[in-house]
Amino acid sequence: MTSEEHSSTPRHILLLTDRDWTHPQGGGTGTNLHGQVSRWIAWGHRVTVIAGSYPGAARLEQPHPLLTIHRMGGRMTVFGRAALATWRGVGRDADVVLEVVNGIAFFTPLWWWLRAPRVTLVHHVHQDHYVAEMGRRGRLAALVAERLPLQTLYRHHQFLTISDSARRDLIGLGIPADQIHVAYLGVEPEAFAQGRRSEQPTLLYLGRLKQYKRLEVLLDVLEGIPGARLEVAGEGDHRAALEAEIDARGLHDRVTLHGFVTEEDKRELYARAWVNLTASSAEGWCLTVMEAAAAGTPSAAMAVGGLPESIVDEQTGLLADTPEELARKVARLVADPDRRDELGEAARARARGFTWDGTARANLTVLEHVADARRPRLRDAMRRSETGAAAGLAGATLLNNAVQLVFVVLFSRLLGADGYGALAAIVSGFLILMVGGQSVQVAAAREATLGHLGAGGGLRGTLARWTRQLIAATVVLAALGVLVRHPLAHLLGTPEHPWAAASLLPTGSLWLLLSLQRGVLQGLRAYAPVGISIVGEAFGRILCGLALWGVGLGVTGAYLGNPLAFVLMALWLSRRLAQMLGPLPDGPPQATRPLSGLVGDNWLPLLGLLLLAVLQNVDVIVGRHEFHGDSAGSYAVAAVAAKSVVWVAIGVGLQLLPEATRRAAAGLDPRPALLRALGVLAAVAAPALIIFALIPHFLLRVAFGPDLTEASGALPVLGVAMTLLAVAYLTVQYMVALGELRFVWVLGVVAVVEPFLLSAGHFTLLSYATVVLGLQLVAASAVLALGLRARRGAPVAQTA
Repeated sequence: MTSEEHSSTPRHILLLTDRDWTHPQGGGTGTNLHGQVSRWIAWGHRVTVIAGSYPGAARLEQPHPLLTIHRMGGRMTVFGRAALATWRGVGRDADVVLEVVNGIAFFTPLWWWLRAPRVTLVHHVHQDHYVAEMGRRGRLAALVAERLPLQTLYRHHQFLTISDSARRDLIGLGIPADQIHVAYLGVEPEAFAQGRRSEQPTLLYLGRLKQYKRLEVLLDVLEGIPGARLEVAGEGDHRAALEAEIDARGLHDRVTLHGFVTEEDKRELYARAWVNLTASSAEGWCLTVMEAAAAGTPSAAMAVGGLPESIVDEQTGLLADTPEELARKVARLVADPDRRDELGEAARARARGFTWDGTARANLTVLEHVADARRPRLRDAMRRSETGAAAGLAGATLLNNAVQLVFVVLFSRLLGADGYGALAAIVSGFLILMVGGQSVQVAAAREATLGHLGAGGGLRGTLARWTRQLIAATVVLAALGVLVRHPLAHLLGTPEHPWAAASLLPTGSLWLLLSLQRGVLQGLRAYAPVGISIVGEAFGRILCGLALWGVGLGVTGAYLGNPLAFVLMALWLSRRLAQMLGPLPDGPPQATRPLSGLVGDNWLPLLGLLLLAVLQNVDVIVGRHEFHGDSAGSYAVAAVAAKSVVWVAIGVGLQLLPEATRRAAAGLDPRPALLRALGVLAAVAAPALIIFALIPHFLLRVAFGPDLTEASGALPVLGVAMTLLAVAYLTVQYMVALGELRFVWVLGVVAVVEPFLLSAGHFTLLSYATVVLGLQLVAASAVLALGLRARRGAPVAQTA
């Protein structure tokens, strides 16, 4: 085919791969790339390759006027080096980017400076390979390096793959089927002419030496055929283990390890082999099968991955379900020359239908189509993805927490150590009351997700009715707070601030209203106004608190900034909900179900979240009694800093619960929602814990002043403790979505024990924090274990 026949517009293709076709471990990936790239440049297209380097490789090579190869980094460093190279201008003028994901993604959707649209080439999904190579750790590596990126960042890309089996695996990761294009690998039939077979029965394996290739199975096959030899061509990190196994079996005189071989040597090996073998645990297509077929050599393999597509069982080769079956079938084939010739001729005839021209043409068509279309922006892709929603809400809570940190810094300086300690104790009391709002938010999100609260004007009528009830409750609780202000202030350890304590109960009612509105928005998947309200609440709290402190209200004024901010955000969300839901039905607002029923039907989740709130805040309240003056204030500010991770979990939970509910109700596995949430949490917690460990004193001194650094030694311990609490929080949200409530007894035991342990001895700030860490470890471990054992498709509890 000429370039004129194929395309009238030459393209510039930027190819990103961890290894090119010259790499000693290039394998089928390298051959595939060379077969296509050689055609593309012959048709007039320009190709720039960025690939991993290897010993003896040229850093820059231009083997053709239209082909430039940049080599840099090794197996693990090529990805960052490639990003830096494109940042500096390599391939920046490309029309389209072809990224090869061989188990590890380049994360190109995050390369905002690279404007060209992307296409992703996946030969096969590597999830099982990671486990085979790394054991249990491989599951985490596969999740981080391949599964999560493909499910989130790459979800809206066009994909190229090499078999229907690989296509099914990609669909299993959540890639839409219409975005996956299959093009079988080609072969050069004229390059593999049939030659003279070896006189001695000869078996051949050609490929990389990797653990998942299961080369030991080929030794089993060899041992079942007396007088046969096994030729092994290729290199890899499993060579030493293979050599040891050959020696242990006494097969060194029957096995030849050729290492990396030239194309000429490869053709000779195919020509003299009787049977081509592979026992790999997974293959996308297995190019060596078709190369052997072109030489008239039949193949025998395990029936995994794309091998049932490259081998027609009992027609062009043999497939086996077990290693024992493979050994038996190969032994019979070696003993039957007529059958070998029959299979070899059929394989050769079939191989003629697979050409690199066809493969390159099909994939180039996809590249050209993508180049002509608008590249989806990262912002758009993240907005459409569930991880994007979770990350956005986490970002909102992080910003909320940053503003809260400013609040703490500002008021710790304005009120002094003792005054801020009193404010922190009152706020901690409210944080426990917050659980009522959080549980109602959870219930509203679940019920709205399942459609139990109505829709449109009916849903708006329900909210209007509930809003009136909560406003009335706020008035009643304000009056009650005035009556019990002195005993409440003593309970909080702030007898000098009774009016601040009096406002605690109505603040909880206003928070309930705000939480109810957010829960409904979550159920409607309207996450943007939820995130905006979280940030707006934080700014409102600090501005209102400053204004009231400025008129002389001191600690009381600083605290009253909270309920005023809640009122402002509730008014704004009411307007947004009215715009979304449309006009109210005629007549007085009617609720599809009573607010008391919403709370009553979800009393166990409420209890669970209450227990989490106790675990989050009881240490500060008890610490107010156990320590005095600057020590109590210092512990309070260290606890506030450590709880930044918890606030991220609260933000991520806003997306986790409705998505897990939706998946469980649809009969799908809800665990991906939990894994996404924990992944976002880990991304935030890791750098925070490093900072807490390296510069705790500096952090507290800069943030809160030199008078509040006494607890700096406890900050790293508190950071780990609060990270564990965040894990427990997300798992509880997940289990509530599934209707699994076994976590309650775990949290109940720890919540009862914690205040007794914290007040049972004479602690330093560090030993006090260590006790908190131990309790959080017990709670998080037990709850996570229960969550991971929860039923995958657990039916969501239906409420009337």
